[in-house]
Amino acid sequence: MRIIVYNSSSFGGCFDYGRELLEAYQARPEIESCEWWIPANAEVPESHGVRKLFLNDKPAISSRLLRQLHFLYRVFLNPFILYFRLAAAPPSLVILNDFEQLTAPIWTPFFRWTLASRHRFILILHDPDRDAYPPSLRWTIFSMKALTGLADLAFYHNYLPEKTYYTDNGKCRYFDIPHGVFRMPSPDQAFHQLIKEKNKAGNKIMSIPGNIRHEKNYETAIEALSLLPEYSLLIAGAASSARVSVDSYRQLAEKLGVSDRVIWMEHYLSPAELTAVMQVSDVVVLNYSDSFTSQSGILNVAAPFKKPLVVSDGRSSLASVVRRFGMGILVSGNGASGLSEAVRSAVETASEKKLAWDAYLEYASWERHADTAIQIFKEIS
Repeated sequence: MRIIVYNSSSFGGCFDYGRELLEAYQARPEIESCEWWIPANAEVPESHGVRKLFLNDKPAISSRLLRQLHFLYRVFLNPFILYFRLAAAPPSLVILNDFEQLTAPIWTPFFRWTLASRHRFILILHDPDRDAYPPSLRWTIFSMKALTGLADLAFYHNYLPEKTYYTDNGKCRYFDIPHGVFRMPSPDQAFHQLIKEKNKAGNKIMSIPGNIRHEKNYETAIEALSLLPEYSLLIAGAASSARVSVDSYRQLAEKLGVSDRVIWMEHYLSPAELTAVMQVSDVVVLNYSDSFTSQSGILNVAAPFKKPLVVSDGRSSLASVVRRFGMGILVSGNGASGLSEAVRSAVETASEKKLAWDAYLEYASWERHADTAIQIFKEIS
């Protein structure tokens, strides 16, 4: 059994997930070889199984228009680089850990007509609801049907929405599989100390780590600070796109008189910095809007630390798994007051949640992930 894991991005949750897949699968005797195919600019050394093949996804371009053009160039050309590499590769299970949805109707026919008899294709549905993707809902449906028409299997985590591009395709089969808990390094001590220094009042810290995205409901968290005088709010991460206005959140904190209790760390966090964030956090808040359907990668960063957790209740992989194992407090509605009550409840019941975290850690281990995946792979190899 040969496996190729494809990543067109060189950073972020999908990239970290691909690295974990490589290590988990390479450790299994049933797998003859596992390779991880990644962009040329990825900050990992080429080593056994790591191959840098694809276009730079972090070009040194300041112009927003040129960055967008470069993105279009990448999502068009990378699949064809993959195509020619696969044409020369021995029969393999090809895991599309990233996939260029925007251009899928263009490249998937070539894969289906000439490579599908040689390789088996697996999609990882990190975000199972693709309807929010540009440029239109019609194109989303068309492009996802192209991808599921190519794939033999698709893996999702706990929740799969009822979408026509999943239900109206007879070839692709869908399997619920454990996400896997990220293995975190030692903390960045300087970053750890910097956060402590910025928390001047020595308050408890509720944190919202990861890329800054509107759907994380920062407004509600900032408003909740007015009801949580013993807390500071740590917002640690980089803006996910140019459309995210961090200034609007700063202005809200100023207006509510809580800006001195909001700690900003605005840059993309390294794994060691994420560890530091988890260590200083008294409670982790993952209060997403209704549009969020994924299982947050941050959940699987936080899991080893067993921190008190507040999660938005809704139709998402994240809420589904938290509800299943009971390792966090689910919150819905009631705005700032509901969130403040959930934060206090999460901290007060933290000791009661330890066994729930233990059960989740056992379920979401990479060993269990590999066990589950290999049994499924054997059916199609």
